[in-house]
Amino acid sequence: MTAHDLDLRYAQLDLGPREESEFDLTSDSRTVVVSGPCPRCHGTSTTDFPLGVVGSKGMPWKRDKSLTPAERSAVVADEVLYCECGFGHPELPDGALFVGCGAYWRLKPSSGSGT
Repeated sequence: MTAHDLDLRYAQLDLGPREESEFDLTSDSRTVVVSGPCPRCHGTSTTDFPLGVVGSKGMPWKRDKSLTPAERSAVVADEVLYCECGFGHPELPDGALFVGCGAYWRLKPSSGSGT
């Protein structure tokens, strides 16, 4: 595991698609959580995707149980993830929506994610 690069300056950089298998996708009946190391600064980044909230995908999943891996993948498909490591990297702009290094990426499903 690479150490969090705390000296890395904030920069809005599109890191392109990343393998879903690089991250942990978990869920309960209300939220899908994506967590793992930021591909740029290596700090632990965690993003929550609420289910069925106005402005979210509002996927029609049964709400009394956790989602399957395929359902979790469907929720985060096409979503942009931002570094949310929580560390104020040098030159982080005032009022930044996400506290992190500025990197962002999308997840591409890993083979076998439908199991």
